[in-house]
Amino acid sequence: MQNMQKWFGNKPTMSQSTVKSKYEKLLIHAQHNILNLDEIILKVIEAEFDKKSGKEVDGILVLTNYRLLFITKHEHRAFEYKDINDMNIQADEKDKNEWKLTIFVGYTSQRFDDIKKNDDTQEFLDILEEKILNPNINILTTVTHNFDYFLHADRLNELKEDNIKTTAFLMKRDDMGFSKNGSRLLKEKHPDAPLIIEGHYREKDKKGNFIVVDKLVYLYEYDNENRKAKKVFSWPFSFFNGMIIDHFALKTEIAGDEGRLILNNSGKKFESLLSEEGVSFKIKTRKWYQKILGFRSGKWWKRSIASLTYLFILLIASIIIFGEDPQETKTSKPNKNDESVEVSSKENEETKKLDQEKDKKEETARLAEEQRKKEEAKRLAEEKQKQEEAARLAEEQRKKEEEAKRLAEEKQKQEEAARLAEEQRQQAAYNVFYKNCTAVREANAAPIHKGEPGYARHLDRDGDGIACDQ
Repeated sequence: MQNMQKWFGNKPTMSQSTVKSKYEKLLIHAQHNILNLDEIILKVIEAEFDKKSGKEVDGILVLTNYRLLFITKHEHRAFEYKDINDMNIQADEKDKNEWKLTIFVGYTSQRFDDIKKNDDTQEFLDILEEKILNPNINILTTVTHNFDYFLHADRLNELKEDNIKTTAFLMKRDDMGFSKNGSRLLKEKHPDAPLIIEGHYREKDKKGNFIVVDKLVYLYEYDNENRKAKKVFSWPFSFFNGMIIDHFALKTEIAGDEGRLILNNSGKKFESLLSEEGVSFKIKTRKWYQKILGFRSGKWWKRSIASLTYLFILLIASIIIFGEDPQETKTSKPNKNDESVEVSSKENEETKKLDQEKDKKEETARLAEEQRKKEEAKRLAEEKQKQEEAARLAEEQRKKEEEAKRLAEEKQKQEEAARLAEEQRQQAAYNVFYKNCTAVREANAAPIHKGEPGYARHLDRDGDGIACDQ
């Protein structure tokens, strides 16, 4: 098994598992006799080699860190990436679900066909293309990646800094959904944690979505879209002293004075871990029916809906179990053991179906909650943007008003200065005095009309309002 992980990784696809079962002996032989000690396998696919003689040979195409191999039972061919000039992909004329691959090495070409069209083959071709362009490039693939560890945001940044590329198919395969992604990320942060489960903490608002029990009890908020987890709270075990543990059919609630910790599952294990740490707590006892979905809250309308639902399910189950064909009853006497086995089997199926429906409802509720959070975050961002825009416009208006006020003050100052200058000029005019017309003529001011600077009655002998006009 360990040998096969070298060829297909620790999470092979269905098509890779088929290749593994078909060529397992060939792969073991190749590992000991063809591969070098420092050779790392990047991808394996099934193909046929088209010989010039017209004879086709079944085998496997293997991409390693520095060469392309074609391996069969009787021979193998090797092509180092630095020697491959180009590659060409064409659809197979005989089968539209298959490809033909041609590689050009020096002045020769090598053709491979009967290559299945699927995600594994696409990853193989993507890697080969990158290696032909840059033989020294490092690529993380679905074979070399350990799927026990999540490609979270920090890990992806590390790979980017180390110039290690990841294939598109790896990113697709590594995304196993909210629960597994969050658990794998937190398992890396807390490798010795005995318990990592989904849950949240409620004070006034719901906080977090994952709970980790390690040296402390941690509450994390995991963001699947950005592949990040943020620590919200960390509590010592003593924090849970005196709290009340209430086990429901699926969930468990640990209630204290400050808030409630809700575990989506594994409540008994959490209780056991608290006991091991010497925490004293109380177990809330419930009647058996109060643990059933619909009867936990004690609200009459929920109980009514739950009762009708369970009665309907019971009626359907009874019809399925006891609704036998009358003719079959007359002709043959049923075997009691067979009936009991059948009933038990159907009950198990119904129970399984109910569990699946519960899981679907909880998943739907979780997705709805996530969508609500996204919409709330979007709304808050839009409100913040509107507030910033309003503040910016207000600031612009304030600046415009200040500028208008400044210009008005400057204009007022200029008008005041002009007025004072005119007053000074007029005052100066009124202070002009001429002794006689000779002085007027010497000043080139003759004649002087009444009201003009220097006019005086003693200069206007004829009294016509014009001085020194003779």
